[in-house]
Amino acid sequence: MSILEELIRIFDRYDVEVVVRKKSIRATHNDLPVSLIVRIPSKEKAVIELRAEDELSDTLVDLVESEEDVEDIVDNVLSELRDLAIEASKYLEDKGYNVVLNLREGENDVRDMLEEIREEYGSFEEEE
Repeated sequence: MSILEELIRIFDRYDVEVVVRKKSIRATHNDLPVSLIVRIPSKEKAVIELRAEDELSDTLVDLVESEEDVEDIVDNVLSELRDLAIEASKYLEDKGYNVVLNLREGENDVRDMLEEIREEYGSFEEEE
């Protein structure tokens, strides 16, 4: 079984939609459009990063307006994707890859986006 096939088996245990390309896998969480991307640019190196998808802002606005516990949803999604990243990283390291984890920037982007939306939404409510 190939490395990508094994990674897909790992990803299938999580609440994500998986898209495979030649040397990468994108796993987008089903609760929020946030993705974990695993790229394998060479036989020695793998890069795992977290990325907010373009539609995340609209999704967060909808959740804030519906008075959902958005912070809890974001925390759960990021936690699950972090767990998936760690599991994928361990698997790749066991196979001899040098793994670079780039999760923090993506997590910060998601949290910053949520904070901006909350501030905008709060300002909008104050004007009414």
